[in-house]
Amino acid sequence: MSLARRLTLALIALVLTLLAAGTAVVLIQRHYLVAQLDSQITKLAGSPMVGVIAGQHPSRPTRSPLAFGDIYLGIRSADGTLTTVQGPSNDPDLIPDLKGVGDLPKPTGRPTISGNASEVRAVTARYGPVDVVIAISAQSAHDATERLIITLIIAGLALAVVVGSVVGWVHRLGLVPIARMTEAADAITAGATQRRIDAGPPGTEADRLARALNTMIDTTRATEDRMRRFVADASHELRTPLTTLRGYSALHSSGADEVHDAMRRINDEAQRMSRIVEALLDLNNLDNLDEHGLTDRGPVDVVPLITAIVDDLHVIAPGRSIEIDAPASAFADAVPDRVTQAVLSLATNALRHTPHDAQITIRVTAANAVRIAVIDHGPGIPPEHLPHLFDRFYRVDTGRARSAGGNGLGLAIVAAIMHAHNGTHGVDAQPGVGSTFWIEFRTAATG
Repeated sequence: MSLARRLTLALIALVLTLLAAGTAVVLIQRHYLVAQLDSQITKLAGSPMVGVIAGQHPSRPTRSPLAFGDIYLGIRSADGTLTTVQGPSNDPDLIPDLKGVGDLPKPTGRPTISGNASEVRAVTARYGPVDVVIAISAQSAHDATERLIITLIIAGLALAVVVGSVVGWVHRLGLVPIARMTEAADAITAGATQRRIDAGPPGTEADRLARALNTMIDTTRATEDRMRRFVADASHELRTPLTTLRGYSALHSSGADEVHDAMRRINDEAQRMSRIVEALLDLNNLDNLDEHGLTDRGPVDVVPLITAIVDDLHVIAPGRSIEIDAPASAFADAVPDRVTQAVLSLATNALRHTPHDAQITIRVTAANAVRIAVIDHGPGIPPEHLPHLFDRFYRVDTGRARSAGGNGLGLAIVAAIMHAHNGTHGVDAQPGVGSTFWIEFRTAATG
């Protein structure tokens, strides 16, 4: 059942409930007013004063003096003729219609023969040989009930206007935008991936929902695009060594003399494929961590780790100028092996993409966070490439040989490591000046 139909049924139920409540109020109020009138004439029927007044005027009926205010007092003869003794002060001409009616031991509603009121409440009482009729106009109860009905009608109309306005407001600002969102979502599910959900009225939940859904759709599409690019790039990366392997295998099968060189190249390409697969598996493991990231984090002094990395780099690249700028200690909330992996990847990237005489500095700062920056004085990076440097298989120089340019996964692994640490990463570069790749860990409490 749709929300609009549920809302309609709720409104119908509300209307029926209000009608039932209004009817009940009117009936209860009328019953209360009539009960008051009945109580009044019932008490008078048992009063000796009624018998006295009726006995004083057995043959000479009069309408004054008025001893009982708004009460009608009459004598009914044996043949049913009704003689008025006293008329009510507010309706002196009132005469109840008792034709064909016997004794009325309990107050009963009766029409009138004359007077302003159309109905009275009447009761009969026997005082010796005299049959006395006591009646009171029910017009006050009618008027009060009528005023109550009019009041309830006016209140109901006012409530209907308010409820109708609220319902129209909810329908316009809520149900209609949701219906449009549902239609758009169905269309997107059916394959219209370019379609987007129209924004709702500004400041409403529908507007925020539409924006959130559009953001989710764009994010999902971007993720799918990245996945397609990733599969294409991974396939391209693996296709090159596979082609080489097939070529040298065919060369070996043909009985050529360059068997030793062929086997060496096959081994090199197999190792490169292994490195790509290991990097992909490492990325997959990091991506599959939950929101808490790496659970074996702890206080780690990164300065000794950086010192060891610099020593290793001096062995790997003895002719390069690699310096360290760090305090005596800097404790980060991290996993030591992952810190080493990330910094070594950044440093190797700097060595690979800078001239032989370019200086490289690894700087450690510890303030609100522990930041490790790899600074090089190489050619720098054009601004249009900066947002994509940490993407998988992304290369600034697409013409660079893959054996010289790496597999394009090093910086992506750095980004995944920092995400798993709930840390941050980034790059600052200027063409012709140099580049600074940095990672930032949370500071760990020590002692």
